[in-house]
Amino acid sequence: MKTKITLLTWMAVNNDPNALESLLKKLGQKYDVEKVIYLYQKEYAEKLEKVKPLSSAINPVEVNVKNPTAHKEIYEIIKREILPMVNDEPNLFINVSSGTPAMHSVWLILYAGGVFPDGTRLVSSQINRKTGGTTCDNVDFPIDTYLSELRRYEKENPKEAIYKPEYVKSEARKKALEQIRVYASIQSVPMLLLGERGIGKSRLVESVVSKIKKKDVVSVACGTLDSNLAESAMFGHKKGSFTGATADKKGYFGEADGKILFLDEIQDLPKGVQRKLLRTLQDKKHRYRIVGDDKESTADVELVCASNLTDSELRKKLDPDFYDRISFYRVVIPPLRECREDIETDWNEVWKTVRLDSSPKDAPMDKYLEKYFKTSRLSGNFRTLQSIAYQFIAWNGKKTIEEILKDLPADDSPNGTFDIGEFSEFQNLNWKEATKLFQQKLAKYSCDKYGTQEAAAQKLECTSKTLQNAMK
Repeated sequence: MKTKITLLTWMAVNNDPNALESLLKKLGQKYDVEKVIYLYQKEYAEKLEKVKPLSSAINPVEVNVKNPTAHKEIYEIIKREILPMVNDEPNLFINVSSGTPAMHSVWLILYAGGVFPDGTRLVSSQINRKTGGTTCDNVDFPIDTYLSELRRYEKENPKEAIYKPEYVKSEARKKALEQIRVYASIQSVPMLLLGERGIGKSRLVESVVSKIKKKDVVSVACGTLDSNLAESAMFGHKKGSFTGATADKKGYFGEADGKILFLDEIQDLPKGVQRKLLRTLQDKKHRYRIVGDDKESTADVELVCASNLTDSELRKKLDPDFYDRISFYRVVIPPLRECREDIETDWNEVWKTVRLDSSPKDAPMDKYLEKYFKTSRLSGNFRTLQSIAYQFIAWNGKKTIEEILKDLPADDSPNGTFDIGEFSEFQNLNWKEATKLFQQKLAKYSCDKYGTQEAAAQKLECTSKTLQNAMK
């Protein structure tokens, strides 16, 4: 029995219906072509009258391409309109021969990005002008990009929402992901990720950084380390080196040899371990000493640290020299409320990871939820979206979206009020004093967020001198 396949192809304006007929006959020798998604431009619609009789499997799809030579326009249209049609196709064949050179290139770019279903094959069909025969060859295109690795990770972990760089709309998130892409490509230089709780720092390390570096991740939640045993946990120990050391232990640093060591909530790492780790990072061979060992060990480790504190808060918590060493490459992951354009996509991704088999396939949405996404603080970021999704699943239609949103915590509910605690330091100040304090806080926050006074001043549409004066 022949395998059923779906063929995706552009109209060959100068060669169809002959080219398509030859391709279908060639594929038909081995496969059952069950569906043909036939992309065409409106100005060539009259050609469909000669194409449709070739097969009942042909499904013409009009694509509004204004400039058939514009790579970006074609890329965006295919990604937005055509990919949803083929996401569930188990045996997809894409003919890269028909259409303009720009159309050919886009198929290759998307294929390299890993966006098509597993098992998708690229084919190239050509008609021999002399003999009239048709060739149909597989296109061997084994480009391995971090985007293709990211899509593979997504397919292997369907219950884990991940960032999708190619779908990002907000400038703030684009900037952060581009910084991660650039910094992660540099070997042996630590990276520091800053961002609020629930923003997905661990997910970024495991699904993006690891794919760029092509290395596995050893994750350590620094807050779980016992202060008395933290050095042993990090660097390992020899049997008998202290009471309770009944066997040799490798330690996280040794386990991360040839891998990425991810230290989450780095502010909780004990100062003694910070200083020892600093000495190791400063050494090109990453030499360190296991507790109770009289010899030095080495490990090829890539260090990534993360914190939910702001840059200024983290500086106060960490040893100054250690902070300087781990923050050469610093990336601030913006909260969801600063990426409103991406929230609907985020919501759809979160829904896919938490929905039950009995839940609707499409994420719930109405005017109340749309307004909520535009106005809420989303204090828990992705965790807030997960919480809402779980509420929908629990009530299963017994409560409306409006009712569910009203039951959310005050700071995230549609009619939420400010916690007066947030303004307690302003309460006993007069207007002039409170304004000065607010300007000082805004200036410090902006400089932390945007990295430099110049960048913060540009964003706030003021001068660097104004910020300097505000922070005095």
